[in-house]
Amino acid sequence: MFKNWMNFLSTPCPLCQEPSTKGLFCSVCQHDILYSLNHYPHRCSHCLLPLDKETTCENCREHRLILHRIFIGFDYIPPLNSLLLRFKNSYQPHLSRAFAHLFHQQLKQQNISLSPTDILIPIPSSEQSLQKRGFNPATLFAKDLAKQLGCQLDVSLLYKHPTQHHQKSLDREDRFAKSSHLYYCIKRYPKKHVILIDDILTTGSTLDCAARALIAAGVEKVDAFVIARTAKPLNSYTGTT
Repeated sequence: MFKNWMNFLSTPCPLCQEPSTKGLFCSVCQHDILYSLNHYPHRCSHCLLPLDKETTCENCREHRLILHRIFIGFDYIPPLNSLLLRFKNSYQPHLSRAFAHLFHQQLKQQNISLSPTDILIPIPSSEQSLQKRGFNPATLFAKDLAKQLGCQLDVSLLYKHPTQHHQKSLDREDRFAKSSHLYYCIKRYPKKHVILIDDILTTGSTLDCAARALIAAGVEKVDAFVIARTAKPLNSYTGTT
């Protein structure tokens, strides 16, 4: 009873601070975010990079990701980029719930639905990142998204090899080279459909490597759900994924 009553208490919208409920985005901000993807009418048909005209981007022509499809919640542009950085760098679980609810609405707009047999798998964090943050943003988001979508969650299959490489300073070619064997599965996993979960998509090297590990373990098709996608080429951005 108390929990249900608390759900109706007014809480500030994470973006504009106007009254909202359950820590979610207010209706105005949700509408603006959902339609913000239209700011870039032309995108790469595979990785969703904003382009001048609708086609396949140069990166995907040279190195097409093994992922079947990629879905994003919004573009990594102001003011949403600062909100995502807050989520990544400080433990604010209400932002995860807000992102998950928003992503669910984004999927509904695209008539995308999942079945209870679909499985969400978050990209694992490195030990260094876990020690620094105390949590894995992708796992936190995946847990809330699984509740929203009514599908399964598996956080015990995919692992990251210890590595000394920091991808922030690498260009796209080097990122793919350094991440080629970055992830592994601890067992065979003969599933039809798995969805990788991450917070930011930059080059796609992380998702590509993780997807290859899943396919090697027996998964037939791998999609990706990502909170945000960078809207600039790598040489003008200092992202991480």
